[in-house]
Amino acid sequence: MADPLPSEGTPDLPSAGPICDTCKKPDLSNVTWEDGAKNFFSTYFAAPRMWPIGYILGSPYSPFRAERDMPSTNWRNAFEDLLALENGRGMIPEQDRKAEDEHAVRALFDSASYFITRCNRSLDDNKRREAETRLRLQQAEEHREKHAVQAITEYLLPWLESDNQRHIAHAREEKASFDALKDWPASHLRMRGQWITSLISSGALPGWKSRMYSTTLGQAMDYSKRNSPPDLDASFTISELELQQVFGEGHPYDFRDPLEFPTLADAMVLLHGERPPTYPEIPNDPFKKFRPSHSSILHQSTECDLIKMPDGSIGPKVKILNTLVDGDPEAKEFVHNPVGVFEETKGAELSMMMLRTAIGGTFDPQLKRAEELLSRDDSQAVSNLI
Repeated sequence: MADPLPSEGTPDLPSAGPICDTCKKPDLSNVTWEDGAKNFFSTYFAAPRMWPIGYILGSPYSPFRAERDMPSTNWRNAFEDLLALENGRGMIPEQDRKAEDEHAVRALFDSASYFITRCNRSLDDNKRREAETRLRLQQAEEHREKHAVQAITEYLLPWLESDNQRHIAHAREEKASFDALKDWPASHLRMRGQWITSLISSGALPGWKSRMYSTTLGQAMDYSKRNSPPDLDASFTISELELQQVFGEGHPYDFRDPLEFPTLADAMVLLHGERPPTYPEIPNDPFKKFRPSHSSILHQSTECDLIKMPDGSIGPKVKILNTLVDGDPEAKEFVHNPVGVFEETKGAELSMMMLRTAIGGTFDPQLKRAEELLSRDDSQAVSNLI
């Protein structure tokens, strides 16, 4: 196959130089990891074995760049149809797209409803917490416990107010987001990395596989060729945050050492019953018993084979493997079922997001300061406040 990238090269990526006099290859012995990565990927994206993911990530004609410059056309669906034709499946059936679009809007509504409901419940919980906190403030004043009074008036009550405002703003954002996105097709309701994975599950990229997982900066994706020989490695790792920065905001690729983006391997401490610190607990807190489930998904792998359907057409058989927090694998298979695949991938996305939130929980500085002040007093009136 001819090089799919245009001759003028990829944007934001430098040429490989300088050339070693002995081996006639780029001399990278005295360059930083970042510069070396730039030099490497200037040609890696363009390698024929990286087609079409290298084209999507590196070409000036990528559908991600086209949709930014000409948003009136659904470039993602058009590109997927071209790939499906190239790989012998045929264009994605219109009924498949319609079913997926309808389900995606329902999923979007359910997601918005879920988060708005959570915000409302949090506001109700904070209302109860404020009443309890003011009662304890009165008791602390009666006992003349100045540190407890300071903790409540300067930190806890202001924190409750700011937390209320945060939940209100979040609910409004969810409502506005749903109103803005409810008429979008399913392909555009996916984040960019998830859309590339959907090309695999639709049968448009039968030679590729993907792995979705969480990092400290959010979701990331591994893409690699199935059964690729070691000397012809074709793989790439990128986060949704990087894709947004490059294609959504127009930044150049920011090549950094991958050690700067650790995964949530620390989630495995859950196997030993441990949990990082979260907000101080309040008696009868409805969220007190919340723990990330051992069935939460750490990462999800996807690959697809094209098979002959009963009606003689060619369709996708998708194999999804979820790796759970407790280490158990969970294998699922979908035969020409785009809605089922959509549900499974969105479910994994939500599971990873909830797990990331739980693992990343830390003390709010205001509440931490309140805890320090309360520790100076020995009052039964406020001993269980946090």
